[in-house]
Amino acid sequence: MDGILLLNSIFEIFNNNYMPHGACYFWEPATLWSNVLGDGVTAFSYYMIPGLLIYFVNKRKDVEVNALLVAFAIFIIACGTVHVMMIVNVWIPYYDISGILKIIMAMVSVGTVFMLWKSMPELINIPSPAALQEANDEIKSLNENLEDKVKHRTKALEEMNSELESFSYSISHDLQIPVRAILGFSAMLEEDHIDQLGEEGSRKLQNISNSALKMNELIQGILEFSRLGRKDKTDSMIDMNLLFNESVNEIKTGETTQKVIELNMEELPSVYGDEAMMKQVVDNLLSNAVKYSINQESIKIDVSAEISENEITYFVKDYGIGFDEKYKHKMFDVFQRLHDENTVKGSGVGLAIVNRIIVKHFGRVDAHSDGNVTTIEFTMPKKKLLKPA
Repeated sequence: MDGILLLNSIFEIFNNNYMPHGACYFWEPATLWSNVLGDGVTAFSYYMIPGLLIYFVNKRKDVEVNALLVAFAIFIIACGTVHVMMIVNVWIPYYDISGILKIIMAMVSVGTVFMLWKSMPELINIPSPAALQEANDEIKSLNENLEDKVKHRTKALEEMNSELESFSYSISHDLQIPVRAILGFSAMLEEDHIDQLGEEGSRKLQNISNSALKMNELIQGILEFSRLGRKDKTDSMIDMNLLFNESVNEIKTGETTQKVIELNMEELPSVYGDEAMMKQVVDNLLSNAVKYSINQESIKIDVSAEISENEITYFVKDYGIGFDEKYKHKMFDVFQRLHDENTVKGSGVGLAIVNRIIVKHFGRVDAHSDGNVTTIEFTMPKKKLLKPA
């Protein structure tokens, strides 16, 4: 009750016993209510506009709330308040308050007009719908032309790669004939004329044979690398546990090493891919791990995997001689080696084949070395995930 009395006291300050607007309408209902309804609906609409502006800015985070927008909102609210006071004045003649509100509205209006005038050059430069449509059409046309160029160049690149692979395959295949001849005649020369050659001649003949064997190994690597480019994938679900176990058993029964090979393998998830190609990946990675650990008393290899949202990552870790990580970008290129021939034998094709197969499966290959510990990791897309048998 005290609050109402205080409010009435404040309004009495502005009440100079003027005649209310209703008297001017002779309290005629049709005239009175048409004015009241008109002012009421107008005030309601004015108050809704700032609310809708706030909703728009909240939804469109890219639209900056600048001073012009704020001034426009204040101007709209002031206009709505003036119309509310016009309704009040029908019954209560608070014309002084109406006058003050109109002065405030006028000041806000002038400020808004001034800010609108300053912003006019920027507003004029806003593209029209027709200009935007024209720009979109131009971008669409450029994109279509770009797609056509990409298709043509991709096709040309594929043809060039195919020709290059065919050329590499043909050259490598043809080179096998003279290399085999060198190896054959070297063996015949050693068998039939070893006594005539003497110690120095035998040493030189052995160098010829070793070089021919090395050349044959490189040729086989090129052939294998070229075959991968032309080979199509036949995808199926692969049990990676079985694949790693088979590969390490083949290495253990081979003649290349007589040392104990300890394979520590976690339960590996199955993967969707070409089983023959993935067998090559596993064979090469395990062979590398054995080859680079050959100077250790026992050969230890750790195999594990991690599953993420879109892919599976497999890790093959050995405890051999390691490598310098600043040169690891060369590891997956053909014939690139990070150790000399006297340290570790090999053609330098194995990891290049691994990389090519994994890329063909839309995966990635990487390597890390910490001292004498080396980890090769490769990823495969997680199209399906089945528990290994």
